[in-house]
Amino acid sequence: MRKLAVLLTLGASLGLMAQEGQKWGVAHVVGDRFDNTSDLKNRIGGGLGAGMWTDNLIGLDLRGIYMPQKSEAGTKSKEIHALVSVMFNLRPGADNWYPYIAVGPGITRAGRGVDSSSYTGKLETVFNYHGGVGLMGRITENLLVQGDVKLMRVDLPNPVDRNELLASLGVGYTWGGRKATPVTVSAPAPAPEPVVVPAPAPAPEPVVVPAPVPEPVPEPVVVKPAPAPEPIKIVLDEATLHFKNGKSDLSPKAVEAIQRVATSIKSYSGDYTIVVGGHTSSVGSLAMNKALSKRRADAVAKVLVDSGVKASAVSTEGYGPDKPIADNATVAGQNKNRRVEIDVNLLGAKAEVREHVVGLEEAPVAAAPKAKVKAKSKKK
Repeated sequence: MRKLAVLLTLGASLGLMAQEGQKWGVAHVVGDRFDNTSDLKNRIGGGLGAGMWTDNLIGLDLRGIYMPQKSEAGTKSKEIHALVSVMFNLRPGADNWYPYIAVGPGITRAGRGVDSSSYTGKLETVFNYHGGVGLMGRITENLLVQGDVKLMRVDLPNPVDRNELLASLGVGYTWGGRKATPVTVSAPAPAPEPVVVPAPAPAPEPVVVPAPVPEPVPEPVVVKPAPAPEPIKIVLDEATLHFKNGKSDLSPKAVEAIQRVATSIKSYSGDYTIVVGGHTSSVGSLAMNKALSKRRADAVAKVLVDSGVKASAVSTEGYGPDKPIADNATVAGQNKNRRVEIDVNLLGAKAEVREHVVGLEEAPVAAAPKAKVKAKSKKK
């Protein structure tokens, strides 16, 4: 009891940042070791688990475990555990691998009896409570490895309760909860300093002739910097990008359209920054739309960088359905809201601002509207 109380206190104080929205399903190999109050042999079993990080603080893990049992006297039975664990991340900010603490209650069906003489193998349903530590990580984008050790207290209807040590190692599939890719945005160029013209030196006085009256000193000439050009907004709708439903993969025609945008951006002589923003309609859950819009913005940004646009000048945002430009109550409005916007901010007085139009083709989807997208900018 004292050990479990320490684990609960420590787990509650370490609820740190995790991979919000990440889900998983895992198959486990489980080893069971009994304390000295039990006359049962240690066994190997298996289990299935599933879970998710519900927000930036807490995760939930559900697990079912099957363990064959055998007493020293040879009586065979089985033990089945159902565990509900609250998880706390111990390594905030980690990309793929992070340790955690898990605590929670559960239900156990186990054979009755304390020692070889009293063990009958008859199953009893009782409560358990457990706590432990583990490590979770992704080998690839969707391949998950999870291992943990848990101390479990089984409340059996015997003279004494039983402690069990469960060690498990599992491999499974994970999805969702992708982290935003950090993109460095270059700082704007400083404004040019004022140019000051110095006053001319006075003429020397002649020996005989009185000194001439010096000319008045002209005021300093201050060169004001040219006003910064206004941002250019390029909108690519779903008809142009040819995204499949719920996917972020680009078709060859979509790549060609984005490459034409990249060619136009590279023609500017000044510095610039680019924000690629993904948008969706309101159809579907908010979390799904946020993640989908971010992945689509990342896909468009990658084509821009691969086409020669400076990676240091590109950043991405996933807005989901938060910034609609049409009514989501209609199919036509939903199609307009499914878009990717490329905001180009030109920096410095030497940047040339001009209007350009990217010719785009309609996507081969019946519900998608025809669209030609213009990228416009205005001089002040």
